Amino acid sequence: MRVRVYLRQALFSLPGAAGHIPASAAVIDGALIEVNSFGLGVAVDQWMDEKGRSLEGAPRQLLIPSSKIDHVSYLS
Repeated sequence: MRVRVYLRQALFSLPGAAGHIPASAAVIDGALIEVNSFGLGVAVDQWMDEKGRSLEGAPRQLLIPSSKIDHVSYLS
């Protein structure tokens, strides 16, 4: 199942080449891997900033804590 996750605030990452995700990523699209008491496991393949602009970034698997999530939209 594909989801779009809207975050309460942008994800934290180190700056420049040390970063594992794009800076200012606030909306992510990907495949839902798991749902547990901690949050959502998502195989992210698209990154966006808070205005919906696409960001360059490699696909990643993330476990996003529930406290970080504003809401989730099911895409398919």
